[in-house]
Amino acid sequence: MRQGAISLVFRPNGADTGQARADEHAGKPVRTVGRQVDGGGRVEIVLSDGARVQAYGHEVVLG
Repeated sequence: MRQGAISLVFRPNGADTGQARADEHAGKPVRTVGRQVDGGGRVEIVLSDGARVQAYGHEVVLG
């Protein structure tokens, strides 16, 4: 990683039972964040391992 680069990590809200995503993705580095927000207020993110999940903005944090 280059100096001064920002790294993001996925920290899902464990209280959100309305989604079928697994907590196994918690703490994984985020590769990309989508631009389009869905009807539920989430964006698609791609994690370092290639997994794609829907996430709220507050679930993508500096890491």
